[in-house]
Amino acid sequence: MTAGLSLQPGLAPQSREGLPRPCLGCGAPMTAVDTSAGLHGDATLTCRYCNNTETMPAEAAAQERFLRLRLLQVRRAREALEAPLKSLEMVRQSWAIALVFFAVMGGWQMWQALSVAGKVPLESTVFALLGASAVVGVIVGYFGMTRAFRALVRPTLLARPPAESGLSARCRSCGGALPSVRGTQITCGFCGANNFLDAALAQDVSNLLASEQAEYQRRAHGGHPPDGSAYQQPAKAFNRWAIIGGAVSFVVGMLLCLVFLR
Repeated sequence: MTAGLSLQPGLAPQSREGLPRPCLGCGAPMTAVDTSAGLHGDATLTCRYCNNTETMPAEAAAQERFLRLRLLQVRRAREALEAPLKSLEMVRQSWAIALVFFAVMGGWQMWQALSVAGKVPLESTVFALLGASAVVGVIVGYFGMTRAFRALVRPTLLARPPAESGLSARCRSCGGALPSVRGTQITCGFCGANNFLDAALAQDVSNLLASEQAEYQRRAHGGHPPDGSAYQQPAKAFNRWAIIGGAVSFVVGMLLCLVFLR
């Protein structure tokens, strides 16, 4: 971030010369930075060994506030751009509930239709097929949404490769170092952005770094801001494929009913 201060979680705040700040009480490096005072207050350093608390020097505190303000600006810009992903998350959380609801409703209607002696009333058949078609539509819509997310959105959420060999991957939003963890997704400790980890981060580093540099140069020369239309596509894909899947299954069901129940 800067040569005068390290804001990386778990690392000791650094002086301008890159030296750690030893605790005046026990001599241990001061690792905990308390920023509860907000952007208008000075952060404090706390020793996790003896709980000694010290005020951060004025120059370092000013740098720390400046960096936190920049991170806040980056975070707000990213959240505004990625706002459509909230609809995607809502669908992910509620699609199973909708599936159960339509399955129960369709199953009950189907049982009512089949339990009627003699000729099945047309309205019972229609209601039964509507419930079954809704189940098919939800399932098809979810898979269509997942496919659109993987093809259009996930590539934009990939973490950035390390700037040098042996370093950690970097956040796609603020460029901060990401913790070394095993997994496919990690949240940045600086700006809160979700980052996906991919094998390409280790196998295609040079091309990824060149692409990153070209993107920053494009923005610096007045290029258009990142296009957020891709983040709208998964929710649109869910609606589109749910309607298609439900309509096709309803038509097929009606044809089968006309053939076997006439």
